[in-house]
Amino acid sequence: MSRSNKGLGISMRARFASRLSALQQTTLVSILAGMTLISFPAGVSAYDANKTPLVFEIKSFPKITIPEVAAAPITIEEDPIKIETNPETGKVYMHEPSIKAYVCPKLGDKCKTFIAILKAENGTHECTRDNKGLNRNGSIDVGLAQINWSKNSPYTMEQLRDCKFNLDIALQKYDARGFSPWVAYTSGRYKKHLKYIN
Repeated sequence: MSRSNKGLGISMRARFASRLSALQQTTLVSILAGMTLISFPAGVSAYDANKTPLVFEIKSFPKITIPEVAAAPITIEEDPIKIETNPETGKVYMHEPSIKAYVCPKLGDKCKTFIAILKAENGTHECTRDNKGLNRNGSIDVGLAQINWSKNSPYTMEQLRDCKFNLDIALQKYDARGFSPWVAYTSGRYKKHLKYIN
């Protein structure tokens, strides 16, 4: 290297060193070295540039077959709780199997007694049935469980005519006071229905 080139190299290094920190210089040198390695892979010198590079050609891909898997049939379980409306009368019914499916998991071994009470109170399984205001105090017994309704009740007559809502209120009453809210229980009328319940 001539003196002028050597002086130029020192001068450039001095300017380079003064503008960049040691960490920045190291980073820059590493980047430049990496670029050199990418441009000239190992084993290839600048003099080998005229040699033909190795080329791998894939002429065909192996055929991949994916076995067909039979789709599993989708089974939609039918709701065991059926509510039926008579199209002629508009009356709504929930029959005993549906009533059992709805209340028995919540009542356990008391379910049979509860079903017998419902039979004694409302033998028709009609959710929209009421006792036509036969109570002396002016209240009305409504629905499957003949829930007592008055103008001061926290629920409407329409709500009590809903089969599930009526049974939910009955279960709340049972939780609070057992079967004592039903005259069919306190009078013992429910007992004659017990033998007909499975």
